[in-house]
Amino acid sequence: MRSNRQNPKLPPSVLIGLIIALWAAPHSAWGQTSPDAENEAEVKASRPSLSERQRVVRDRVQRLESSMLKLSRLLAEREPEKAERLRDALKYAGSRRIKARFEELTELLETDRLSEADRQQELLLADLDALLVLLTSSLNEVERRRAERQRLEALKRTIRTLLDEQTQILYRTQHVEQQVEQADDVSKDVAEMLRQLERLQRDAQHQADELQRDMQKPDRRKRATPGSPQIGRAAENMQRAADALGESQPGEAKQEQQDALEQLRQALDELDDALRQVRREESEETLAALEARLRSMLTREQRVYAAAVALDEKGVDNWTRVDRLHLAESAETQHGVHDDCRGTLRILVDEGTTVIVPELMRQMAADMADVATRLDRSDTSPATRRVLADIIALLEEILNAVERKREEDARLEQQGGQQSGDRPRALLPGSAELKLLRSSQQRLNERTLELAVLPDALDGDQARTMQRLSQRQRRLAELARRMNERK
Repeated sequence: MRSNRQNPKLPPSVLIGLIIALWAAPHSAWGQTSPDAENEAEVKASRPSLSERQRVVRDRVQRLESSMLKLSRLLAEREPEKAERLRDALKYAGSRRIKARFEELTELLETDRLSEADRQQELLLADLDALLVLLTSSLNEVERRRAERQRLEALKRTIRTLLDEQTQILYRTQHVEQQVEQADDVSKDVAEMLRQLERLQRDAQHQADELQRDMQKPDRRKRATPGSPQIGRAAENMQRAADALGESQPGEAKQEQQDALEQLRQALDELDDALRQVRREESEETLAALEARLRSMLTREQRVYAAAVALDEKGVDNWTRVDRLHLAESAETQHGVHDDCRGTLRILVDEGTTVIVPELMRQMAADMADVATRLDRSDTSPATRRVLADIIALLEEILNAVERKREEDARLEQQGGQQSGDRPRALLPGSAELKLLRSSQQRLNERTLELAVLPDALDGDQARTMQRLSQRQRRLAELARRMNERK
């Protein structure tokens, strides 16, 4: 019987899940142990060597890259966002020399350079973790939902404008109706007003027809925009109202106009419900993307800090070639974290509902760049570690705020809570932002005091630090004022 396994019909999400599992395989492959056996010597003899096991992992990674490339091509038409994510992952793997480093690890194990192999494995694992974040990233979903939210908001503004115009036409039609009822026949002035109203009504009808065509275009879920049927019925009412005005029947036109207004209001209600749902989903995706990026940045910054401490304790005069390589890799990691921080900042700026966090992320990105520059010039001094410690503390605080917000949203969702009103869904509550502002002010005060108690005049580096702290103090004061005005 012919097998169907040659053409499996797995959804893209499942395929990407398999890819993620394969990327994670080295974590278990490197620490794999054999089961107990009666004859331990036979078990050791039959157990593959570390280099052989490393070659197995290397071959799996090579096959994985090929599969990712093929899958990205398959998804390019049906799932362009997922295809782009896979291409980004392949680009990252190439820039980090993932495949080549597996080859180098195999060579290290074959020559029994286990200490260096262990260190290289740790670095490679960190890059694989970053790659997992990239593959599981919610950023594409965030951008898609943001675009959908902006589209619905634009449609809502258009409906409101059309509703206002139709209301004005109705008022003028009622006025003309009164004049027709008071006179025995239609005067020349009234006839001219009826012609003007007919033109206005047909213009409104054409706007409604165009709006419905836009709303009938299927979205990613192959559905028309909520409110589209009501807009279509409103356009039909407008057409009949225009015909009645052309026949000098303002009374009939008035009834059709009132029906059109009712349909427009119903369409607005339908769109409001859809907009609330999209805003909720956008907030969830944004928080998920933020949490993943913050956690990845925090993990890497902690590794950089630990490396800086170890190198500084050893003393620069005692550094070996391996130590200097370790420092160079830490500096490269720091540059990568800085790039990720700037990407995360773009998420927050585009989202637009937070006041404090974008500014704190902007300051943190500047500190990350400062640390990267310091590491580039082999500076692992207490001043460098102090900046790193502040970065880690701020990352932990923002991450905790995001985690608490996600837990609170999940609890409200289970209880059937909903956002009301027309305002965008706040990414973080004001209380969380105020706590972040307060802790940032405390750290700024501590760093200022550390510089103020120095016995000697400030050197160039310390003077620049003091100037930067002064600028941040002004920004924090401005943020506090904006937070107060927003209440």
